[in-house]
Amino acid sequence: MSSFDSLEDSQSALLDAPEDCGAVEHSGPVCSKCEAPMATDQMVCRSCGWYPSLGIMVEVDADWERVASPEAGPAPPKRSPMEEFFSAIPSWTWPLVGTNLLILAACVAGRLLLPASSVAFEFWGVWQLVVGLAMVVVLHVLCFVMTASSDTSIGLFDIIVSPLKAWFKTFNKLPERKWLVIGATNGVMLALTAALVVGGINWDRLWDWNIKAHTKTSLVDAITSAAGNGPVEGDLEESIEDFTGKAGQVDGAKGGKGKASTDKQREVVRKNADCLIVGFELNDLDKLSKLYMAHEVNGRLYYAGNLTPNLEPEEAAKLKAGLMRSRTGTPLVKTGHVATWVKPRFPVRVSYTVQSTDGKLRDMQIEELLPEINLPW
Repeated sequence: MSSFDSLEDSQSALLDAPEDCGAVEHSGPVCSKCEAPMATDQMVCRSCGWYPSLGIMVEVDADWERVASPEAGPAPPKRSPMEEFFSAIPSWTWPLVGTNLLILAACVAGRLLLPASSVAFEFWGVWQLVVGLAMVVVLHVLCFVMTASSDTSIGLFDIIVSPLKAWFKTFNKLPERKWLVIGATNGVMLALTAALVVGGINWDRLWDWNIKAHTKTSLVDAITSAAGNGPVEGDLEESIEDFTGKAGQVDGAKGGKGKASTDKQREVVRKNADCLIVGFELNDLDKLSKLYMAHEVNGRLYYAGNLTPNLEPEEAAKLKAGLMRSRTGTPLVKTGHVATWVKPRFPVRVSYTVQSTDGKLRDMQIEELLPEINLPW
């Protein structure tokens, strides 16, 4: 072989492409956000601007970084404001916003599609409110337990005294416990949309625990006596004299003109009494128009008068249904009226201005329907 051939071989060997040995992996520290390589003494990531020691993002001047780091590559293409906006939003916020918007959209769609008078709204609204509040309570307790297990600054009473303290510490660790935050916000959204969008919640029924005042024992005893012995026949004036007193009589002519004038000027004070419905009348619209009442005086039942019931439609319908079920042929007390008589089951608390000499209560008004009396008759 000539010297020229050996030189040609050596030149061709120099011109051959080097073998692809792969990219050299960086073995030093990297950014905890974007995983870009960082120097050991580097405080801020030059790629995304993450400041690990402070836990914040700082603005990075790409041109200045390229000048300060000659080994850096060419500048990346400039992004649009919209791309900058979406890149600045953490990825865990999308499921948080998406699930809450989905709940809101479902409630609005149901409200628009179902008829306004549908009874489904009450069932839907109540159960959605209960589920939402239950989620908030359970996740709040869970957040407190998880935070207190790793942070000694959280005390036992902070769950009530400082309920947001544990949540602030959880927010600072996002996205570590993003599922906890997403679930809690979904619970709040469920409760709010149930009350504000779905509606149909009967708040009076939620606060009404069916705790009612009891009927006075003396009235119950008088009812039992009258039911066993029949209507009272006797001197009513003598029976009620101790109860009313001569000063309370308004139908007699005992007082002089000066006293009558004073009584008119005196402010009328209404009194309360427990009475029993003994009969009723219906009007042309098949609604309660008049109730006949009896009350107890010295252990006996006497006719107290009649009144026009001023009740809510729901209460009036419920009372009418009970009265219709309890009809009987004879009145429990003597009244001198003709009506539909009922069994002694329905006590009522009324207010009145004064009791007359014949035992009647003047200007009666219903204050409260008392629980139905269940006695064996």
